Amino acid sequence: MFKKNIIKKSIIWILFCLINTNLIAANNDSRIKDELNSPQTETPLKQALGEKKYKQEINSGKYYFVGNTKCRLCHREFFIGRKKDKHDFAFKRLVETGHETNPKCLVCHTTGFGVPTGFKSIEETPRLANVQCEGCHGPGSLHIKIARKTKKGGGFLASPDDPKVLKKMCNACHNSRWNRSYHEKDLDKVYKLYKSPDPRKRKNRVTNENEKK
Repeated sequence: MFKKNIIKKSIIWILFCLINTNLIAANNDSRIKDELNSPQTETPLKQALGEKKYKQEINSGKYYFVGNTKCRLCHREFFIGRKKDKHDFAFKRLVETGHETNPKCLVCHTTGFGVPTGFKSIEETPRLANVQCEGCHGPGSLHIKIARKTKKGGGFLASPDDPKVLKKMCNACHNSRWNRSYHEKDLDKVYKLYKSPDPRKRKNRVTNENEKK
């Protein structure tokens, strides 16, 4: 009798998982269709800065994308930590769904698509696939130039020194259509997690500490 109950519960659980998976897939399909039928999304950087400042800064010639291998030289812990983060697999998701050349998807699944010197295609700019450091902070050329001269930070269009702009970068892609939008308090929590090299470790540590309490 005991074994029968276990088998019965296992079958029910498997059926539940299958049904739930199908519902999620169907929901995602509808979101993809809505996205494909919608107007082209502006780049996160333009949304965060506003069109006037965006044009002024990008046309200045001071900013261009360098790729996260440059970031690794000074920010090794963050480089390694982000390699385990979902953002670093964003382009892979497009390949899996067959949308790796779709401009409406590339805006949020690559680094700098739609911005001069940003991602163009996996053939032309493979080093800028996925959402890397510059996908959130903007082109890193000026930052590197400043760091080489002064050994200090700065030089980003979306800098940690200006969390208001940086949070706008987050919300540009984490929108309500994909159920990835954040209320202000939730965004603050996630924003704090991403101040650490590996957000997953910080999240696990916070969870464990809460469980101890």
